[in-house]
Amino acid sequence: MELKTFAKRAAAAGAVLAALVFTAVPALAAPAVQVDLSNAVADHADILSADTENYVNDISVKLSDACGAQIGVYTVEEMLGNTTMEGFAYNVFNAWELGSADQDNGVLLLLAPYEADGGDYYIMRGTGLESRLSISTLGSLLDEYMEPYWATGDYDTGTQKTVEALADRLCSIYGVTLSGSYDSGTSARGGPNIMEWVLIIFAAILVIWIISVLLRPRGPRPPRGGGYGGGPANNMFWYGMGRASRRPRRPPPPPPPPRGPGYGPGPGFGPGPGYGGGPRPGGGPRPSGGGFHSGGGFSSGGGVGRSRPSGGSFGGSRPSGGGFRSGGGSTRGGGVGRHH
Repeated sequence: MELKTFAKRAAAAGAVLAALVFTAVPALAAPAVQVDLSNAVADHADILSADTENYVNDISVKLSDACGAQIGVYTVEEMLGNTTMEGFAYNVFNAWELGSADQDNGVLLLLAPYEADGGDYYIMRGTGLESRLSISTLGSLLDEYMEPYWATGDYDTGTQKTVEALADRLCSIYGVTLSGSYDSGTSARGGPNIMEWVLIIFAAILVIWIISVLLRPRGPRPPRGGGYGGGPANNMFWYGMGRASRRPRRPPPPPPPPRGPGYGPGPGFGPGPGYGGGPRPGGGPRPSGGGFHSGGGFSSGGGVGRSRPSGGSFGGSRPSGGGFRSGGGSTRGGGVGRHH
């Protein structure tokens, strides 16, 4: 009897322990969701280059500006336990809040390169795109743009091509066009951007023109003389200086009238009531002459010049450019993955 009781108790304890283990293991083994709301790429598997991350961020920012849609790329090393690609994609999408809050038009591309059978990938779209971006359309995009490069381990090209195809489809849905070219070292089609070639050619032409101007031979400069043709320097211009004509000299004052009779001490202009040594009529002092007086001239202050703005640098401050910011979107689930 005691043996049966002990066996029952041991079995009950084992069942409780097994329940605890099987309940805790999936929770501990499931990968944690780690997203950055200011970045459209979370490469936890470390399979994407910096050019690809810049490429995805640039497209997602342009889409968000044009129609509110956003694309996020999330990579994970492996899916452990009973976690499925769809379930994990659902958790990542809602934690990342892809797409605008009023349209729920985000798209998530989940990549798990180290899963069994050559890895796995999955696409999930927001609630607002369920009727516009069907499951069959998403599957066709993956088969055409992701699978050929995924099978050879070229994750960068497959990701860029898939993201570009998704962006083109979203632009077609909303009737918008993304401004400028995608910001990446190489485009998803594998060649340099056309705008980069234009800038390179323009820079080369500019450098060649500057060098030709600096090395251009110059002729001898004519001697500086008093004027053109050796003539007088008045009313002429110096070579290259544009000198104004000189002011003509002031003529000398006329000589005083000769002293005739009656200008000395006689009865005419002598010491008497004449114009000799007696006092001048009016009693005022005699003027000192017709020289130039210094009073009433121009002051050295108060000149006229160009006024400079009192504050701020030329052109003002440049606005800082804005990067990716999650828009607050959500999903109800539903997507498509790789066909093994």
